[in-house]
Amino acid sequence: MPQTRECDYCGAEIEPGTGTMFVRTDGTTIHYCSAKCEKNADLGREARDLSWTEAGSETAGEAVEEEPATEPDPTDDGSAVAEDDAGDEDETDEQADEDSEPEEVEQ
Repeated sequence: MPQTRECDYCGAEIEPGTGTMFVRTDGTTIHYCSAKCEKNADLGREARDLSWTEAGSETAGEAVEEEPATEPDPTDDGSAVAEDDAGDEDETDEQADEDSEPEEVEQ
């Protein structure tokens, strides 16, 4: 029964009877779905650097998700938050002193 194979470069499925199988001198086989994949591999291009490959689309998706989380909001300068936090810390310190039990001192 014919098997569908996966392109070793772009990750697309190869229908039986199509594509190219490259056999290296050490016996390993590389399957390409198209001449485009074969030529890009021969040129030494990494599949993860090309957006049309499966590995490239996964890499691009990760980069898009990380960008919004790392960029600070340009409208928020952070100065108003720092002033409010400083006042809150003083109040919490005083409350903590009042709530704590007095220490026993041995003489």
